[in-house]
Amino acid sequence: MTSMILATPVAAYQTGVSVNAPESVESDFNVVIEIENVVDLDSGQFDLYFDPAAVNVTSVDDGNIGGTTIPIDNWAVDRDRIRVLFNLPGIDGVSGSGSLATIHFETVVSGDCVMEISGGLLVDNMADMIPASWDGVESVVHKTTTESKTPGFGSIFAIGVLAAAYLVFRRE
Repeated sequence: MTSMILATPVAAYQTGVSVNAPESVESDFNVVIEIENVVDLDSGQFDLYFDPAAVNVTSVDDGNIGGTTIPIDNWAVDRDRIRVLFNLPGIDGVSGSGSLATIHFETVVSGDCVMEISGGLLVDNMADMIPASWDGVESVVHKTTTESKTPGFGSIFAIGVLAAAYLVFRRE
């Protein structure tokens, strides 16, 4: 009974990322990558898959969580996928709900609009991965107790961001 009560708040505050896209398209449109219940978000990335015969990516705008801009660090289109990387300046992180990015598309052929998000990675201000549900699919954080660990992309990315922030603040 106690474990059920303690587990309930954790489930209620699970971070979720979803794609807000129209079901069918006839003209240019936007897709918003929404995020809910994130805590201390610092950086991350995601891949959005689409049908290149039906639509083309034209641009990507910054996201916004609780009034804080989520700057797009880089984005690249590779045939049927756009990879978006974002990184907040400093090391404070941001908490709440909002959007990670808005992706602008032009329609080549009118019809159904099928989008799928994957390759998602959220990193907090302590360089730890934030577990999240990506369009209903749970990401899992595996903690190992082995002494020999190889850092993943998220850790290396976050360490680089922290090092850059340290150098900027050191100069001031």
